[in-house]
Amino acid sequence: MYIFGNQVKGGFHGEHPSLSVLDQGDLIMTTDFRSVYGSMIQEWMDVQDVGSVLGGDFARLSLIG
Repeated sequence: MYIFGNQVKGGFHGEHPSLSVLDQGDLIMTTDFRSVYGSMIQEWMDVQDVGSVLGGDFARLSLIG
């Protein structure tokens, strides 16, 4: 997933997936997309109750600087 803009902190966020441990030949996900969405909703849109929007609480990434 790519996120870009003037306020986005550059770099790689999350963990690199293993190239040797696969799930039926596919890479195993290391960052849940809901963590990215939750971070954007909270940091960019300033919504504090992100759990009610996403239907659960997910880890946050520091994406906006």
